[in-house]
Amino acid sequence: MQKIIEPIIHILYLTYIFLMGSYFLRNALGNKLYKGFGYLAVTLGLADLCYLIPRMYALLTTGIEDNLKFIGWGRILNSIIITFLFIILYEITNKRYSRKDNVPLNKTFYFLTIMRIVLCLMPPNNWFEMIPNSIFALIRFIPLALMGVLLLLIIFIHSKMHRDVHFQIILLGVFLLLPTIEPLIYFKDSSTFIIALTILRTVTLNIIILLGFKELRKITELSRY
Repeated sequence: MQKIIEPIIHILYLTYIFLMGSYFLRNALGNKLYKGFGYLAVTLGLADLCYLIPRMYALLTTGIEDNLKFIGWGRILNSIIITFLFIILYEITNKRYSRKDNVPLNKTFYFLTIMRIVLCLMPPNNWFEMIPNSIFALIRFIPLALMGVLLLLIIFIHSKMHRDVHFQIILLGVFLLLPTIEPLIYFKDSSTFIIALTILRTVTLNIIILLGFKELRKITELSRY
C-alpha cells in the first residue's frame, strides 16, 4: 500500500508547489517582493524534489538499502538547496521594508551560505549510509542557525515597527523552521520522528508561501477593477 499511496502524495504535493511558484512568477508583474515568494516556492519544490524522487524510486524498485547512492545524492542536493531558502527569505524581508543594502550583513549571509554548502559536501556527512552522521548534521547546521537568528532579529524589528501581522506570522514560521532543518540531530535512530519534522518543515514553509499568495491574490483581484 505504501508503494502506491506515498508516491501519489509526493507527486500531488510537488505539482502543487510548482504551480504555486508559477502563479507568483506570472502574476507578480515586476513586484520583486512577490517574485521572491515565487522563488521561495520553486526553491522549496526543487529541494523536496531532490529528496522525494530518489525515495519514490527506491520504494517502487528494490528498496531504500539498495538505492543508497541515489538517495545520498538526493540528500546532498536537498541540504544545499534548503540553504538558499534562508537567503530568499532574507531578500523578501529586505524588499518588504525597502531596506537599504547592508553590505556587511549581506556578506555575512553569503559567507554563511558558502560555509554551509562546503560542510554539506564533506565526506564525513556519510550521505550514502543508511543513517548519515548525526554529529556532522549538527556541525553543518551551525551556519544555517546563525543565518536563522539574524533573519529572526531583522523580521522581529521591522514587523514590530510596521505592525506587520503577516510578517509576525512569518517570524513565528522561521522560528519553527530552524529546529526542523536537521532532524537527524535529535532523532538519528527514529525515522518516524525524522519524517514528522520534515513534514513540519514543509508545512511551515508552505504557510509562509500562502501568506504571500493571499496578499498577491488580493492585489490581483483589485487590479481587475
